[in-house]
Amino acid sequence: MNKISEPNSVIKYYQDYNEKLRLTRGQAYNIEFETTMHLFLMHIPKGVKVLDCCAGTGVYAFPLAKAGYKVTAGDLVQKHVDEINAQNTDKLIEEVYQDSVLDMSQFADNSFDAVLCMGALYHLMERKDREKCITECLRVLKPSGIFAFAYVNRNAIFINNIYSAENSVVNAIEMTKTGKYGVFYCMDFGEVDDLIGGFNITKITDAGVDGILYPLMQNINAMTPEEFAQYMQYHLKTCEQPSILASSIHGLWIGKK
Repeated sequence: MNKISEPNSVIKYYQDYNEKLRLTRGQAYNIEFETTMHLFLMHIPKGVKVLDCCAGTGVYAFPLAKAGYKVTAGDLVQKHVDEINAQNTDKLIEEVYQDSVLDMSQFADNSFDAVLCMGALYHLMERKDREKCITECLRVLKPSGIFAFAYVNRNAIFINNIYSAENSVVNAIEMTKTGKYGVFYCMDFGEVDDLIGGFNITKITDAGVDGILYPLMQNINAMTPEEFAQYMQYHLKTCEQPSILASSIHGLWIGKK
């Protein structure tokens, strides 16, 4: 039975958008991927059973499977699931499915050693749905398991909109009042800790995985490989600092149940 309840506008957005290319359009965009993988490999025990419940086109599911994790991958958007299946010819990913994070009743309680929620919270406009998503993720997570979720930072969207002249100052400020930006919900600084505070999980880290990317985009893409490697060393050392986190469009929260 189809249990999808998210707005059709979210599904349409990804039907019309090439998610597969999002993190590979230049070395600047690769920062988010490299930082996220760095933190996953640091905090998720080797070889455990992982659920990537909003896997997109498998950008993290496949590298984790190649690193020896036992990965199950799902997504709301059938297009993404089809792309995962097309890549999964050698069955690196153990199970692929299409469904919503708001009801993962196909999985029993305490089924996975780690659960990754890498996008659903971008699009859940109501707090009750964000709480429901987290409830489901923690339900299928084993005790002492690792939970990681991505979110969009409201302050960084404001900065980027002003920098790129995408919106007037008035419109950009209006977005900061509600956090609603098209099909995206952007969290205010401190909202993540408030949201997760009602759950039985201990914070490990909260990182700005793309750092101060967008104002520096052209400079980063112009760096030589040697310069970029040095930039990444600096970024990985500082991405968990509050000053960087507040300016990073994409945040990654990791905790232990």
